[in-house]
Amino acid sequence: MNNKHAVTKRIAWGMVLLLLAGLMAVVKVAAEQPLTKDDVTLLLLGGASSEKIIALVEQRGIDFQVNPDLAKKFHDSGASDELIEALQKASKKAQASAPAAVAPAPQSNPSAAAAPAAAASGSQPVSAPATPRKGGGGLGDPSPDQVQGIIQEFAAKEKLFKTARDNYTYHQINKVQELGADDEVVGVYEQEWDILYDDSGKRIERVTYAPVDTLKRIGVTKEDLDSMRNIQPFVLTSDELPEYDIKYLGHVKVDEITAYVFSIRPKEIRKGHQYFQGTVWVDDRDLQIVKTEGKTVPEFKTKKGENLFPRFATYREQIDGKYWFPTYTMADDTLYFSAGPVHIKQVIRYAEYKQFKSKVRILSATPTDQPNAPPVTAPPKKK
Repeated sequence: MNNKHAVTKRIAWGMVLLLLAGLMAVVKVAAEQPLTKDDVTLLLLGGASSEKIIALVEQRGIDFQVNPDLAKKFHDSGASDELIEALQKASKKAQASAPAAVAPAPQSNPSAAAAPAAAASGSQPVSAPATPRKGGGGLGDPSPDQVQGIIQEFAAKEKLFKTARDNYTYHQINKVQELGADDEVVGVYEQEWDILYDDSGKRIERVTYAPVDTLKRIGVTKEDLDSMRNIQPFVLTSDELPEYDIKYLGHVKVDEITAYVFSIRPKEIRKGHQYFQGTVWVDDRDLQIVKTEGKTVPEFKTKKGENLFPRFATYREQIDGKYWFPTYTMADDTLYFSAGPVHIKQVIRYAEYKQFKSKVRILSATPTDQPNAPPVTAPPKKK
């Protein structure tokens, strides 16, 4: 999103610095104690830099275990990937130095206990370790070699998923709300698209609903539309793997399934390209992404303008019993422009997935593989 009005306003940093000074004083008083979860959260909310917090973590250690859910909470509060990694290292160090628990009686055949569970869940593309480590969610972690195998396999399945989705038509609803001081809706952008395919196999986009844009302090840009098309329904195929750093975070339960959790970030930012940065959850049976949470990068803040992106979460559901397709994206975030913060909500719905078999050519539509082409508008629906 970009800011419509070039309003020059200085932010009152005095209060922020005062709060930070107070927090650092508290930290100094208890310098001999390991950092608690609340200590880290307060430092993040107070605006302490990741470098400063990392130094404190390395100096004092922490008194808690970092699981994927807690890592996500810290990330949402502004923690960098480097800080998350430092906290995870400190967590493992604290766990290693903790008093050893009484070991259970050994089994005559440790792998036998795991066999019924493996048989019940069906054949697994990546075998579980005979003596799994315990992750943050209480589930067994794969070995480092198995983690690499999981990454390669789910990326290969994502490539199949991308090809399969290119053979489906669907309806996409895009809605952005601008909120006021009391969280009331003060402006709305909305468009609905039919995603179709012509006889040459090219994906095309037909706008079916486009009421008047009433956003006041922000505007939806070409980069925002590109994000709605390509980043928010994020797909990480084997072709894109070399572009990203991928780190295993843990093995957790998500609703009715269990999943491997990975941190994803681009290795480098190429000019004119958009990337995903955040976390993905990979179903540990199908080895397909079932949830994505993060944001579009890079953001732009120059003298010519600003383009900021909200943090979002995208959820997938199994379609036709085979592929996990995105069905819902939600964002509720504050974008901090130089002219002042803007609170927005965004919802994207993907519906009516149908396998495309018709050879009828669809005209008057926008090819979605040509991001510079403006969308074809249609008259608003009658109310």
